[in-house]
Amino acid sequence: MNITLASKQGKSKNIVRLVDSVSQLENVLNKRELKITRQGLKKNNWVDLSNLDEKRFVILLVKNKPETNRRLGSELYGKIETITFIDHSNYPDSLMEFLEGLILKSYQFNKYKSSIELNQKKVQLFSTGIKKSQLQELIHLKEAVFTARNWVNEPVNQLNTQQFVEEVKVMESYGIAVEILEKSKLQTLNMGGVLGVNKGSNDDPVLIKCEWKPSNAMNKKPIVLVGKGVLFDTGGINIKTGDFMKNMKADMGGAATVLGALKAVALQKLLVHVIVLTPVTENRINGNELVPGDVISMHNGKTVEVLNTDAEGRLILADALAFAKKFDPSIVIDAATLTGSAYRVTGHNGAIVMGTDSKNIAQMKQEGETQYERLIELPLWEEFDETLKSDIADMNNLGTSEGQAVCAGLFLKKFTSYPWIHLDIAGPSFRSESSNYLPKGGSGFGVRLLYRFIKNNFAR
Repeated sequence: MNITLASKQGKSKNIVRLVDSVSQLENVLNKRELKITRQGLKKNNWVDLSNLDEKRFVILLVKNKPETNRRLGSELYGKIETITFIDHSNYPDSLMEFLEGLILKSYQFNKYKSSIELNQKKVQLFSTGIKKSQLQELIHLKEAVFTARNWVNEPVNQLNTQQFVEEVKVMESYGIAVEILEKSKLQTLNMGGVLGVNKGSNDDPVLIKCEWKPSNAMNKKPIVLVGKGVLFDTGGINIKTGDFMKNMKADMGGAATVLGALKAVALQKLLVHVIVLTPVTENRINGNELVPGDVISMHNGKTVEVLNTDAEGRLILADALAFAKKFDPSIVIDAATLTGSAYRVTGHNGAIVMGTDSKNIAQMKQEGETQYERLIELPLWEEFDETLKSDIADMNNLGTSEGQAVCAGLFLKKFTSYPWIHLDIAGPSFRSESSNYLPKGGSGFGVRLLYRFIKNNFAR
């Protein structure tokens, strides 16, 4: 979709008029059209005034209802081709929310289809209420979300570890420094979590470090984002059964989210220092894989008894979280498709949040409501911590089936020594069906949330 901001209102047969009050159209529509519009907007937030030769719509935007406006944009997307938007409204935020829903709806993942129907919609926007910089930010954010969606949707035979590394290196063109820590370096760093999970894979693991560091960054200590990058998860020797493996290409959704957020930060040139760490591997079976009862040594020197090889995400995240300490971060936020327990709480409707930084958790939850990437906070109750004890090691990697999302969070907490927030995005990262501007498959959940959380709390 191509949207351009026009300084002058051109002539067009196909018009969408954007208002926040019908009175704004009294000198624009004829009496018949105005009557139809008033009646129609009593039942809905849009009215179709089209005839055989023209497509004409009136959209009623709603102040302080961002998700309503996004959904209006999404709903209109399928009804337009080449069209002119004329903004009569008084609230630029409502207009931007509408455009966000419209643009996010335009996503397609069809690169492996032999026949593709190209449909490039063109929108000319006439508005005196918004600036080109605002529209450009929206386009940058769309690009970041679509990148995350693409990575999650890619099959593992097209996006293995080396291919993913090459994809991430493209971000160097945005001014992001990319460093790849290979297997030999991980061995030197004693990253037993990453190396242990990788034992069943034929491809070596890596830890990808990306850094955006403007010379005049406003934060003295960096924000560190950590993303789970399991490119495919069989469950290991505790193999997934039934249909539970079919979408496991999406188990790198956390890595896609944090890298997507970093892309948006860099494209917008936010004056904030951000580091991203993404441990990348597959969790497969080849005869050398971890088995229940194995003990591994982690980057911070702690030992873990592996009771379930399908609780692998927390093992690779733990090494990355411990490694993050060396950067003296102001805050560390991890994102991961970590537990089915989280999905059973939220469905596709939101994510689980927990951690040790109550102030920033509260701010992130508030931002989640605004972006409609909503968060449910779970407590780190000490009773669940007891279930992580091991008779032969410092801890086990499983806990109990009850409160499993909390058990996973408490396991990760043992590898942190700084303000920390954990996002379990197992529910919303990969959708079984489309909804409004969210497609079936990879949703890009968390990219908009993290970008705007960073922008609004650290880049001002």
